[in-house]
Amino acid sequence: MSDTTFRKPREPWVGYADLSDDERDELLAKKFQQAKDQNDQDYALALAAAVANYELVLELQPEATPAERSAERARNLHDDAGSWMSS
Repeated sequence: MSDTTFRKPREPWVGYADLSDDERDELLAKKFQQAKDQNDQDYALALAAAVANYELVLELQPEATPAERSAERARNLHDDAGSWMSS
């Protein structure tokens, strides 16, 4: 069996794992709003999916604590971005 201690989920952006739950939530909201202001639906979807997936993977890790609020916000933002209409 191979050594899997190096295997960790990939952060949505560099430094994400070092942020507090509140900081994660605030920065996700800020990044999402910037994407929305620029009508960049693809980036908004990718951003929300990356955060939601990262937090989901953390739930499977015995020593990790996922940020439930950030995961829920990411899922909601993903739904929001998916409903944007092209201009």
